[in-house]
Amino acid sequence: MDNLSKFTARQKFIINAILEENSLSVKEISKQFDVSDRTILREVNAINNMLKPKKISIYDNNSNLSIMGKKKDIDYLEKSLDGIPLQWLLSQDQRLLIITAQLLLTDEPYKLAFFSYQLNVTEGSISLYMDKIKYWLRVRYLTLKRKRGYGISVEGSEWIKRNSIVELIYDLKPIDELCAYVYGNKKNKVIDMFFKILFGKRLFSISKNLVDIFENNVFKMDDTIYLSSLIHVLISLKKTELGNSIELPDYLIQDVVSSEKFGFLTEIKEYLESENIIITDSELTYIVIHLLGSKYIYKENGKFQEFGVSFEDISKELLYEVGKKLHMEIKYDRQLIAGLSQHINFALYRVNMDMPVKNTILDEIKEYYSDIFEAVTYACKLIFSKYNISMTLDEIGFITMHIGLFIEKTNSLNNKFSFLIICPNGIGTAKILANKLKSAIQNIKSIKIESFKDWQEESKKYDIVISTVNVDPNTKKNHENVIVVSPFLKKDDIENINEYISKLSKNRMNFNKSKLISDDVKSENLEKENDLNLDKYNNSIDSIIDNIIVETIDTKSVDDLIKIITKNAYENGILSSREEVERLIIAREKLGNVVVPNSHIALLHTRSDCVVIPFVGVYRIKNNMKLRSVGFAYEYVDTFVVLLARKKEKSYVLEQMGKISMSLIENRRLCKILRNSNINELSREIRKILCKEDI
Repeated sequence: MDNLSKFTARQKFIINAILEENSLSVKEISKQFDVSDRTILREVNAINNMLKPKKISIYDNNSNLSIMGKKKDIDYLEKSLDGIPLQWLLSQDQRLLIITAQLLLTDEPYKLAFFSYQLNVTEGSISLYMDKIKYWLRVRYLTLKRKRGYGISVEGSEWIKRNSIVELIYDLKPIDELCAYVYGNKKNKVIDMFFKILFGKRLFSISKNLVDIFENNVFKMDDTIYLSSLIHVLISLKKTELGNSIELPDYLIQDVVSSEKFGFLTEIKEYLESENIIITDSELTYIVIHLLGSKYIYKENGKFQEFGVSFEDISKELLYEVGKKLHMEIKYDRQLIAGLSQHINFALYRVNMDMPVKNTILDEIKEYYSDIFEAVTYACKLIFSKYNISMTLDEIGFITMHIGLFIEKTNSLNNKFSFLIICPNGIGTAKILANKLKSAIQNIKSIKIESFKDWQEESKKYDIVISTVNVDPNTKKNHENVIVVSPFLKKDDIENINEYISKLSKNRMNFNKSKLISDDVKSENLEKENDLNLDKYNNSIDSIIDNIIVETIDTKSVDDLIKIITKNAYENGILSSREEVERLIIAREKLGNVVVPNSHIALLHTRSDCVVIPFVGVYRIKNNMKLRSVGFAYEYVDTFVVLLARKKEKSYVLEQMGKISMSLIENRRLCKILRNSNINELSREIRKILCKEDI
């Protein structure tokens, strides 16, 4: 196409973006360039002027742009763009993804000029991108380093870097498009470009073969697991190629390479060697862990018994908090508790190992179960923060589905409605109408026939009134449940009735008003928010604050520190026996992930019948200790926060513990006070947190 060379980079991008999406809004394009809609429309007008001789144009339909013309001419236009490097045509968001992924893949620094040349944008634009990338990395506990003369690099946990690359790939395109590309079912220029720049064609082919070896030897994967496994293998092989192999703990490596159940490792290793890839045992362990996913739980401590409380109790606590947030009571159901317990077990393992799972229908869950999702999000923060566990939104989505499906199932049992029939045409006609209703409507609990003169007195007793005649308009205004139908119950009548039933069902699902009761199992008596004695609640806050201990300890061993803490608590009447609590806290610390990231604080929480009263203790140490944080990273800790509660603790006490742990993770002011302030300032801050009203 003769005039193609005259198009600017921005104009080429606009053409390419519309061709790729078939239709694209002006607002979406303007957002990518950070310019006004008017600027984009001016560019479209300029493009149309140059395309006019070829009888092709960009058509604007209510600010949605599409390319109009003969197919052969449009195909030629698309083919003409092939001579332009695709990375020059990327959107702003796509540029951010490709830059961030490349920074995460290597420890070597990049220069601004490299990305400027690669993406055909100014160094000034790349510099602005770095500000956005810096924030994105920071919330993932990674640091962007920029040094004049040195370049740009990312510092932080290698495990987290790899998970962040996976996250970027998932953000590139919807999961179904990624799977279609990986399986070879559908070509996608952007995905192809992304994988080729990051990994290269050879590594992509080797990684697919390796995952296929695993599938043939172990188990068939579903699409999501296959995609996730392939991406992790690609990252592992690329890191190996670059000489940036991961370093995992010896116990983890030994657990994998020495186990008979991982016999397929020999075949994987031999295959990689045939491709001239020499892989370390640590990197091989990384690959196996991600190929197996939740099917691999190392040693017995993967079962999380060290929390000092069963998953059934955690599930009940979760249901209580969700119900309270929704202003309803969710009664305990054996099947629901069992399902939640099993999911929480695996979810905690994934979170502790920092192996995020992709919930492909998260957006649909958030929309369909919006109220429940919001309540579950809050409950998960409140409950799991006590164990320094931060549930991802994907995991919260799965938990929401468990609870939402149960609520729907239980409500469906209640979605039977009582009908009153008014039919002045005679009892025979009324009975025929009643039979027609029973055949056509599924949600009927009962039907009664009443005379026209008496219907007003009876109508309030029924959910729906079916009348074969028009009732008085003034009366109808006060009886919105009246539906006028033909005695023959036509198709439109059935649709009107079902539409009204749907409305009633939604009202019953109004979580701010309804109260759910399961007939399956009678629940234990829960303390309801409205029934709590305010004095008792305030007394429990006073008790926690009055018993706070702040001490500085001179020790270099975590085990010795825990022994000192439990001895101290026992002597202060907090514990009836110290040995069991000491064992539980040590076991929890050995499990890892007790460090609050980037805070220099470790959180130790357990529940035991040996705990006499709820307890909060703050222990500062003179010499920093190096402890495992998120994703096998290690951080230096100088302050330990200890939360102790009874196994069968009052719900409102557990809420108070949850508020403290939530604030510890979310409130950097509290972290500073815990590390440096005196007991009076700390007590005031804790009281402020506990007395804050839930929204």
